[in-house]
Amino acid sequence: MIIIAGWQLQAQSNVEAWAKLDSASIMIGDQIGMQLGISVPGNFVVEWPQYVDTVTAHIEVIKKHDIDTTRKNGNLILSQLYTITSFDSGYFEIPPAEFRFHPVGDTSVKYTANTNTLFLNVTTPMVDTTKAFKPIVGPVSEPYTFAEIFPWVLLGLVIIGGIFFLIWYYRRKKKDKPLFVRRPKPALPPDVEAIQNLEELRLAKVWQQGKLKEYYTQLTDIMRHYFERRYGFDAPEMTSDEILDRLMEEKVNDQAFGKMKDVLQLADLVKFAKAQPAPLENDLSLNHCIDFVKETKPAPVAQPETSGDEGETKEEETKKENE
Repeated sequence: MIIIAGWQLQAQSNVEAWAKLDSASIMIGDQIGMQLGISVPGNFVVEWPQYVDTVTAHIEVIKKHDIDTTRKNGNLILSQLYTITSFDSGYFEIPPAEFRFHPVGDTSVKYTANTNTLFLNVTTPMVDTTKAFKPIVGPVSEPYTFAEIFPWVLLGLVIIGGIFFLIWYYRRKKKDKPLFVRRPKPALPPDVEAIQNLEELRLAKVWQQGKLKEYYTQLTDIMRHYFERRYGFDAPEMTSDEILDRLMEEKVNDQAFGKMKDVLQLADLVKFAKAQPAPLENDLSLNHCIDFVKETKPAPVAQPETSGDEGETKEEETKKENE
């Protein structure tokens, strides 16, 4: 009991609760602020009074602001602002708000503190009954602003865009075309594509798995595709001898021609006579193909010197303008 009494003495001596209004008188329907607050020792916890929609039967709560917390001289100072109004005229009493508080970690002992009583005078506009009634003013027409028109314009554009999209979708669907077509990647130069495919074949290690026929089939297919792109003849549909005849017509150098001839003849033996080349011959065939591609790839086109030409072009343009 002595401990409780000590707490009570400390609590009551250091506690102060208050309430105040921004104004003691308002016009009916006007809004003002009502502030509730309490100061307690720093080692106390405060239970806040709850106002939901109304303070009294005649006073309504429009908005509750956040509780503001500060500390001063070891005390905890809490305050909260309420925006209130009244739609009834008269002189109204706002009863004291009750705060409850207790020491931190001890809910067995609770104390209370009440705010002061407030009074609010709500008045109505004064009407001069001696003057004649004026006619009711009708709505005033105002020009439309851009902010009012813009949503409708945007809605119209969306509807028009949707109609065009549906027409476009229907036409593509009718023709059995995909909605979106990926842009094809630019084709690699024939020599770059061939060397890339040959290196991929090397990494696949096909012949090392005992698939000799498949290895030489893929090897010659890569080269036939290269011949087709490089020289423009239908190599995939031609025999090895026909391909060699066409390569001679293309004036391929003897060294490259000899390497390609060895590869094609060995490939025919593997595919049609079930020949079993040595591992060195398998690697050598692929290397011969890479050498052939490198030796027969198109020569880079030399870029003409532009310094003198540009000067001449500018002079020609000047002459034309003068003419």
